[in-house]
Amino acid sequence: MRDLLALLVPSEVPRDTQLSVGVEKAQALLAAARPDVLVAIDALWRPRAFAVGGTKPPGNQGGLYRRLGAPAMAESLIDTAISFGLPAFAEEAPLTPEAAAMLRHLWPAEDVPLLPLGVATASPGLLQEFGQAIAAAGQRLGLRIVTVCIGAIAHDHQAEHDQRENPSVRRFGDLVLEHLVRSCGEDLFDIDGGLWVQAHPETDLGHLALLLGTTGVDAECEVLGSWAGHGLFSAAVAFYRAQGLPIAATREWDAQDHPKPI
Repeated sequence: MRDLLALLVPSEVPRDTQLSVGVEKAQALLAAARPDVLVAIDALWRPRAFAVGGTKPPGNQGGLYRRLGAPAMAESLIDTAISFGLPAFAEEAPLTPEAAAMLRHLWPAEDVPLLPLGVATASPGLLQEFGQAIAAAGQRLGLRIVTVCIGAIAHDHQAEHDQRENPSVRRFGDLVLEHLVRSCGEDLFDIDGGLWVQAHPETDLGHLALLLGTTGVDAECEVLGSWAGHGLFSAAVAFYRAQGLPIAATREWDAQDHPKPI
């Protein structure tokens, strides 16, 4: 079976659509992957820099997910990111209700520790580097990590409010999925600027830049389902390890044995 590294899922799922079927497939893939830690990228959490939640032991943190907290992984990520030259810090912010609901749906038992991350206001290159730090931090601890990125691909809020079509939203979303399926994640940020502006990409695709840092831009991708509505394009996508390649990382780490605390 292919090695699942990450999932892209929407924050809201219309019933009885190709997208709702895709989210059910994502749930099955995640169950089969048996992660030690879930890393949750919440596109609705926009800190100014590289904020890392989950630094405290699990408890009632207002996060609407029972095992919110992965202190050892959070500490390792902050240290790793700082060694990369990235301004990472701990910030105990609750999950947004949309992200919490999706995570509970994907992992109903809520018994896997959860490390929540925001999408920093930063360039795609820096966001990818932070994603690489996530992968490296997990390797240091010997943890099996699956990243769950929660957000749309394009979101024109005004068109959604007015209940009108924006053809650029669907064109942009289809093009993004085409690049991902071809394992050409590096091409996402070369999409025509006019289309980019008209389509209103979610977080300027910062959440996808962060996700692709954890998997590598050449990760194998499978589109599980997609949906386009008024001003909105969402998809469920699975990201797998590229055949014959190690997980993305940019630093060599020592060969010490590391414990697996969570």
